[in-house]
Amino acid sequence: MKKYVSVYLSFVLLCAFAALAAVRGYNADSWKGRLQEVYQGTLLSALRQMEDMHYALEKALLSQDEDAGEQYLNQVSDGAGQVQRSLSLLPLSHPSTMQAMKMTNQLGDYARTLMAQNALTDGDAAQLSSLISACRDYTQTLLSNQAHLTAADTAPLFYPDGQTEAFDSAVSYPTLIYDGPFSDARQQKEPDLSAESEITWEEAARIARSFVGEERVLSFSPGADTLGPTPCHGVTLQLEDITLEAAVTRRGGKVLWLTPDNGAFSCLVTLEECKRAAQQFLQRNGYGDMESTYFQVYEGMAVLSFAPRQGNVLLYPDLVKVQLRMDTAQVVGLEAKNHLTNHRPRAPLSPSITETQALESVSPRLSVTGSQLCLIPKNDEEVLCYEFSCTFQDAQFLIYINALTGAQEELLQVVESSAGLETV
Repeated sequence: MKKYVSVYLSFVLLCAFAALAAVRGYNADSWKGRLQEVYQGTLLSALRQMEDMHYALEKALLSQDEDAGEQYLNQVSDGAGQVQRSLSLLPLSHPSTMQAMKMTNQLGDYARTLMAQNALTDGDAAQLSSLISACRDYTQTLLSNQAHLTAADTAPLFYPDGQTEAFDSAVSYPTLIYDGPFSDARQQKEPDLSAESEITWEEAARIARSFVGEERVLSFSPGADTLGPTPCHGVTLQLEDITLEAAVTRRGGKVLWLTPDNGAFSCLVTLEECKRAAQQFLQRNGYGDMESTYFQVYEGMAVLSFAPRQGNVLLYPDLVKVQLRMDTAQVVGLEAKNHLTNHRPRAPLSPSITETQALESVSPRLSVTGSQLCLIPKNDEEVLCYEFSCTFQDAQFLIYINALTGAQEELLQVVESSAGLETV
């Protein structure tokens, strides 16, 4: 919708200057030049706003003062709105501009989320570092756009779809995925447990102990209850050297999440051992066969994402995240909201196009190294796609092609670091 608003505003500006030209006798070059001045001024505003947001992000990351950190995050939130307003006035339909508008929108939401926290976690700090790089990259793109518009004798005023070579800068922007690919859609729905019967706290405590393993639990007590759309009983489980907090849904008795009070352990086991232990844990608790998709490691804590398959189709909407301590490979955390919300038998998932046909929608600049069918969340829907693993120069990418229409649905860059695999 913003794209069409931008086009409409550009059209209004153009008509206004055309009318002004007719009244004052300006020639075509005069009013085109005047309109170009408007665009140059808007670009300069967006450039300054992006730079200010970049500085505020750096200060938010580096500040140890909580009040100052909240102030900087508020500046980020306000700056994101200003950048969006400036970009919406430009007639640039290049995907990088639209992606930047999406990024700044999510960045504003993310900054407000962080403002509600007492301190930044390691994951928050890593995300802010990624966003700082993105702001720096986009500042360079704005500079490139400014230079192009300044060349009045050669640069066109409008850049319609299909004529965007001038801005083909290959700058990538992080999709703000806090817990792995496609999990940014998880808050849009809640588990439907209305048909389930209510359970008591005593029943919730028994479910939580069994879920973790009775042999591991030394004692248990009431924890903090959760209200909201999915009410839960809180259960505190005391293990030998760690305390776990569990949330068990009041309807149906499902473990919604499990979290430890400590997240730092020695790295004595391999990631592969953790993966096998997590799969066994999931099978024991009724999740069936789950396939490991992505992982991250933080201070001796392994965080692994798992998704089930229906036939040969990987179901990304049904993700489960499992936390394991890397000194013993024991499960100490779990997030199951996606799975609890979305997991169900789907109608037969059959593509309408072949893999070869889908490859026609993949850029020839990408070298394809693997492929599979998968279901991904898109807005409030699920889309059957071919997932192609690709490389370009030294970078890894995942591109998702609609298996019914052949349209590109998502393009993510895979970042491999000491913490694991992430997508941007």
